[in-house]
Amino acid sequence: MKTILIVGNMSQNVAIVCLDEYLLVPGVEFVGLVTGNGRLVDYKAKNGLRLSEEQKEMFFMSVSLYQTMQHDYDENFGVVKYTITERENFRIVSIPNGQDTIVIVMKGKFSSTIKKILEAIDHVKNQDKYKNPKSSNST
Repeated sequence: MKTILIVGNMSQNVAIVCLDEYLLVPGVEFVGLVTGNGRLVDYKAKNGLRLSEEQKEMFFMSVSLYQTMQHDYDENFGVVKYTITERENFRIVSIPNGQDTIVIVMKGKFSSTIKKILEAIDHVKNQDKYKNPKSSNST
């Protein structure tokens, strides 16, 4: 069964098509959409995040802040396509999506999972262009 999620927030309307089917591939534990203000507005998870509510709030705010700070270097290096943080037990991928950020938390073998994730991101972005032409990356 396919799920279509339309997430509305102050920054823009974002359509994430088939979130379950395309992004929760083996190795992915969590996928969330974080606004430019650092608020988690929607997510799908296999096991959730083992963080307190305060830690979750700080984590998503830090993801958003980091993405915002990266814009300072767009002119020199080009725009950020994604950022990967590799920790001892997990990998965290942040993908800018307009003013918002898609956050993916992965566990397991990294190289095979990231290839599937990048293919899924391309699919979602292509769907978003056709569904919501006004919300395509205009930054």
